[in-house]
Amino acid sequence: MQGVLWLMFLGTLLSSFLLFYECRKLDGYKFPVYTTEFCPRNKTEWEARSSEFNCNEDSSYACLPNENITELLQFCYPLQIISIEKGVCLYLTKKKSEPKHIDCNHFRYGCPSSAYWGSTIYNYPSCVSVGNGCFLAEPFCKSTTQHTGQKGQQGSHGNDMILIPSLIGALVLCAIVFLSIFFYRRKKRNSKLQTIDEENPETLKLLSEKENAERNSKPKSNDEENPETLQLLSEKDYADDLHEQAPVAIRRILPVKKLLMARITDIVAK
Repeated sequence: MQGVLWLMFLGTLLSSFLLFYECRKLDGYKFPVYTTEFCPRNKTEWEARSSEFNCNEDSSYACLPNENITELLQFCYPLQIISIEKGVCLYLTKKKSEPKHIDCNHFRYGCPSSAYWGSTIYNYPSCVSVGNGCFLAEPFCKSTTQHTGQKGQQGSHGNDMILIPSLIGALVLCAIVFLSIFFYRRKKRNSKLQTIDEENPETLKLLSEKENAERNSKPKSNDEENPETLQLLSEKDYADDLHEQAPVAIRRILPVKKLLMARITDIVAK
């Protein structure tokens, strides 16, 4: 039981560390908003991230740039479906805490050519690839070299995010193996000590003496300790057997039986 509790504590601690590593909560919004290094890049990642946020029925997971276009934000927006027109990207304002659109037709690449939903924004990475106050797809934002560096940074962080769960899994596995070995050895040691005690002559002698003492300590009635009483009881049983087998003999033995009962009464009274 202690081992299970310890594993639960370890898992909670590592999960908290992972959440702190990935994002931090921001103040000033009408609902909880967290930063993130990158938005989900495909449907699988989107569903996984959405499951982690566990938004309620009346809201949906969203990932958009902030109003300064300097970092990415993720949150549960109080709307089930976020509909976005073609030719625009969204960002989240801080004061009103609502999405606003920005025209992206001047982007060098990646501007959405058809309407889409907020839950499919991973199909348009140009709308969630930001730099210092601009979208990386904008011609004036950064040079190609800097753009590549940003992608490399995101890729590096993605590798880190893959490495961290693997490290957590390895630590939990090591903890399980360690605790299994520990409890196995303790159980084996206790079993060995019990076997030694059972095979020890002194232990057997003590157990035998204890049983004899318990047997001798049982109280015995006066009738069981008196030999004369035992003999008379035996004669009484014999007379009872004759009573069942031969009715004629009963009349002959009956006076003897009464005499024996009287003697038993006198002995018990003494």
